[in-house]
Amino acid sequence: MKSSLDVETEPIPTSTKEVHSLDVYHHWRQKFVKPMLVGSLVIGLFALIPSVLAVRSSLIGLIFIVSYLVVAVITFAKFPNSIRMGTFLLIVYILGISELITHGILGDSVFFFLGLIIFSTMMLSPTMGIAAIAASLLTVLVFGILDQGGFFDPINLQAPPANLMDWLSASAMMLLFGAVIVMGFRQLEAEFIQARDHVDASMRNLREERINLDKIVQERTGQLKRLNDIGRSVTSILDPDELLASAVFLIGNEFNCYFTAIYLVEPTGQFAELREATGDAGRVLRENKHKLDLNGRSAIAEAISTRRTLISSESGQDLIHFENPILPYSKSHMVVPLLAGDQTLGALELHSTKEKAFAMNLLETYLNLANQVTIALENSRLFQEATQSLAELKATQRQYLQDAWSSLPSEKPLAYEIGEEETPEKEIEIPLTLRDQVIGQINMTASEEWTPEQKNLIETIAAQTALALENARLVEESQSIAVREKIANEIISKIWSSTSIDSILQTTVRELGRALEAAQVDIELRMGERYE
Repeated sequence: MKSSLDVETEPIPTSTKEVHSLDVYHHWRQKFVKPMLVGSLVIGLFALIPSVLAVRSSLIGLIFIVSYLVVAVITFAKFPNSIRMGTFLLIVYILGISELITHGILGDSVFFFLGLIIFSTMMLSPTMGIAAIAASLLTVLVFGILDQGGFFDPINLQAPPANLMDWLSASAMMLLFGAVIVMGFRQLEAEFIQARDHVDASMRNLREERINLDKIVQERTGQLKRLNDIGRSVTSILDPDELLASAVFLIGNEFNCYFTAIYLVEPTGQFAELREATGDAGRVLRENKHKLDLNGRSAIAEAISTRRTLISSESGQDLIHFENPILPYSKSHMVVPLLAGDQTLGALELHSTKEKAFAMNLLETYLNLANQVTIALENSRLFQEATQSLAELKATQRQYLQDAWSSLPSEKPLAYEIGEEETPEKEIEIPLTLRDQVIGQINMTASEEWTPEQKNLIETIAAQTALALENARLVEESQSIAVREKIANEIISKIWSSTSIDSILQTTVRELGRALEAAQVDIELRMGERYE
């Protein structure tokens, strides 16, 4: 970007944006035409009154009146701006010639010619200003030759005579002031165009920055959406091995990684074990059961011990450099710890073949991704623990049901049947299943084939029968326990009501024998000997 001081040595811009700036400048000129004409009418009003009074004796007064009326018409009537300005400049030129004819070069003609130059330059262009200078000088030159040759005399006989120096001085003054005016307006136009160009450049830069920001926002939005999809995918997987394999594949694919791996800290806390990795390098490392000592000097150990993300590249000087012979094309390296509260579960490792592939301004994105992997791992761990606890509970319950129902047939027979014994034609067997534990069976025979509806009915009844039997068993067990507790409370109450050792022993033997219907009950107190 160049400063305004360089304008004098630079040509006027001609590019598309500069043409646009010229159009703006021309538009400003067109908007200024009517205010200028109105101002001319207001100022000319002070000269109109003397001209009206002297209209009979002064040619210039008549010309001024006609000129004023023409200016008024083009000001308030609807004419194109080119006609307005052309007419106005012609009137100024005519007034200059009229003043020159009336009073000579020592009159006010020079001011009209200077006005012609000013208005031509300001309202049209510096080129038209140069043309106005040429027309004014040519007019003065013609009248000067005629005057000095004795072929022209001013109409006003009282006008002072002009010599050659007066004509030359007036011409030099018009040339000097005209050149200053044209150069000044040319400089002003150039400054205006340059300022407008600077504004256009700034606006264009702002538009480009906004477009770039929109692209960045769209890219970040798309990336966040993809990361959320990755998070939903991995958090929906409850199998740890499947989860890790899916996580390294999706993350490596999203960031276009050369190598992606997940390390998990062993229960001892001494090593970080490679649990999953991509590519042939990952397969080799898994087959070799690759581990890293958390007390060693590795990026994984550093990230896990410090609980912070490490980003390095081949060109880095102060960062940990990863060296592994099976990853020869690694140019950029990042390790993100997997943090679960105060505990560090492991680390996510990414490698890229591009330098500076992992930007620090995306650090929050990497951390969010690692957090999603951590949450998925924790969900998987909790699910596995819950599944194991549920399996243990079911096993305990099955063992309890098995022990409870296995002891019942030994106490009393639990089989019932109806109907006559004959050779069965069609037999069906439906197990009585209680919480995945078979506690009995329903056998039925018929002369015809059992239909699916009949089988469904029998299975439904069998399920309800199993529940009813379990409820009945629980009720009997509860009643038995209640009876035993009642008997025990009564015996204990009687024992506590006895006041001597003999009465306590007698009460204990008597009540136990009566409650349990024992044939014989002995009780004996003896110290220092072992009973067999």
